[in-house]
Amino acid sequence: MGAQAAYERIAADMRSIWGDMALAMLRKRLRDVHADPNALTREDLERIVDLLRAKTLPSILGEEGAETKACQYLAWVADSG
Repeated sequence: MGAQAAYERIAADMRSIWGDMALAMLRKRLRDVHADPNALTREDLERIVDLLRAKTLPSILGEEGAETKACQYLAWVADSG
């Protein structure tokens, strides 16, 4: 699985939590790390997940849930090769 596939998996999971707002949240994080959505790297995804853990996920999942979800996302990123 490549970085793009990991990103799509994260996006799908986030959509199950936030619905259509998930894509806007991810676009914001892409801009925050100055990542090109068409040429994502593993490092880009790691930085995006760090921002999600700190700023996005706690709002609905709480601190503990955010940490758990971020670890899951980072595992998907690690599997991306």
